[in-house]
Amino acid sequence: MTSTMNLTALLVIGAGFLPAVTMAAPPREGGRLVAPLSDEDAWKRLPPAAKGAGQPLPVWARMLAGEVPRTTAAFLQLDLAQRTRSPLDPKLRAAMRWVAAHADHCGYAEAYALADARRAGLDEARIEALGREGHPGWSDADRSALEFARKMTVASDSVTDAEFAALVKHFGENRAASMVLLMAYANFQDRVLLCLGASVEPGGPLPPVDVAFDPASFTTRTTPPPPPVKSPLPKPSGRDLVADDPRWAEDSYDVLQGRLEAQRRKPTRLRVPPWDEVARNLPPGLIERPSDIVWYRIVFGYAPELAVPFEILMRTAGAEGGPKWDRIFASGLFWVTTKAMKCSYCMGHCEMTWEVAGLTRDEIAERSRLLAGDDWSSFPAAEQHAYAFARKLTATPWAISDDELDVLKRDFGPDRALLVVLNASRYHYMTRISNGFQLTLERENVFYDYFNTRPNAGDKR
Repeated sequence: MTSTMNLTALLVIGAGFLPAVTMAAPPREGGRLVAPLSDEDAWKRLPPAAKGAGQPLPVWARMLAGEVPRTTAAFLQLDLAQRTRSPLDPKLRAAMRWVAAHADHCGYAEAYALADARRAGLDEARIEALGREGHPGWSDADRSALEFARKMTVASDSVTDAEFAALVKHFGENRAASMVLLMAYANFQDRVLLCLGASVEPGGPLPPVDVAFDPASFTTRTTPPPPPVKSPLPKPSGRDLVADDPRWAEDSYDVLQGRLEAQRRKPTRLRVPPWDEVARNLPPGLIERPSDIVWYRIVFGYAPELAVPFEILMRTAGAEGGPKWDRIFASGLFWVTTKAMKCSYCMGHCEMTWEVAGLTRDEIAERSRLLAGDDWSSFPAAEQHAYAFARKLTATPWAISDDELDVLKRDFGPDRALLVVLNASRYHYMTRISNGFQLTLERENVFYDYFNTRPNAGDKR
C-alpha cells in the first residue's frame, strides 16, 4: 500500500526525512465525490472576497466550491485561523497536526502539516522524531501534547483528567483549549479530505490562503428546523441492509442513558466562564443573548480566535444545505457518531435536537433503541447505508471505499451525498470538543434558545 502523496509533492517538500506512514490506495483521478474546478472557476463560484481573491486554492476547496460555495469560503477562513491565528507555537501546532493526520492515514494532511512545520522553522531532527516512538528530541511538555494529539484522534474518550490537567500545567488554559480545538478541526478535515480523495497539488502543499470574504456572505444566525415530516417507524423485520458490527449492540439504550446521567454530573475540565466574560470575545450579531450551552462558554471563553470561525462555518453550512437536509435524519447520523465515539455530551444534544425538530420523547427513545441495536430495518435503505457509513468513518476513515461513496450518491444524489459526507465529518469536530473538555451535559434542552424557537405546547414530551 502507498501514500496518497505524489512524487512531485515529496520532491517539493524537500530532501529531509519524511516520517513513514502506511496509507490506503491513491484515489482515482478527479476526486471520489466530485471533480475539482479550476482556480478561476472556483473563484467565480465563491462569494466576493474583501482581500486575497485569485490566489491558488487547495484542491479540496476547488472540489467543494461548486456545490457549497459559501460553506467553502467559511471553511477556508477556518483553515486560515487554525494555521495562522492559534496561540500555539507554530512548530508544535504543525507537529500535532501531523500526528493526527498520521493516525487518520491522511497523506494530504500529513504533507501540509510538514510544509507548515518547515515554514515555521522546525528542524529536520524533530520532524524525523515524529515518526519514532517517544518522539526523541522533543521536550517533556511537547511530548505530552503530541501524545494528546494521538489519543484525541484514535480514542478521544480515553484522555484522562490527569492528562488534560498536565497540558494545562505545561501550556496554560488557553493553549490547552486551543489544542482541543486543533484536534477537533484535524479530525473533521481529515475525513473530508479522505472522502473527497484529495491528493497534494502538483506544486506541493500551498501556504494558508490569506483571504477574507465579505461578512455578508456568511450566515451568523442559526437556521431553525422546518416543520417535521415524520411517520411512525415500522417494527424491525430482522432483515436490514448493512453488515453488523460485532460490538455495536454491547452498549444498550439503557446503558447509554446511564452514561448521559453520569455526564450531567461530571464537572467540565476547565472552569466554565460566566456569560459576560464570554460575550467580550464574540463578534457583533453572532450570539445576541446569554446561552447556557456549556460548549459555547468553554470554546468562546478560552479559544475564540478558533471557535468563532467554526461557528460561522457551521451556521453557514446549515443555511446553505438546509433545503436539502432532513434534520431528523441528521440527528440520527450524529447519534451514530456519538455512540461510536463514546461521546455522551453530544448524544444528549442529539436527543435535544430531535425534540426541537418535532419528535416526542417516546419517539426519541424509540429511535435511540433501534440505532443502538443490530437491526436497522425500521429505517429507509438510504438511511441505513448512511448510518453504516458514519460508523465506519469514525473508526477507519481511510478505509471508506469508492463503492461505499457510490452507494451514498445513488441513495441521495451527488449533491446530498456530499452533505452526508460533510456533516458526518463535522460531527468529529463536535465529539472531540466534547470529549476533550468532558463537558457537563445540560439538564434542560438548550437548543430551543439556540434555534430561537419554543416547544409546541400540544406535544407530549
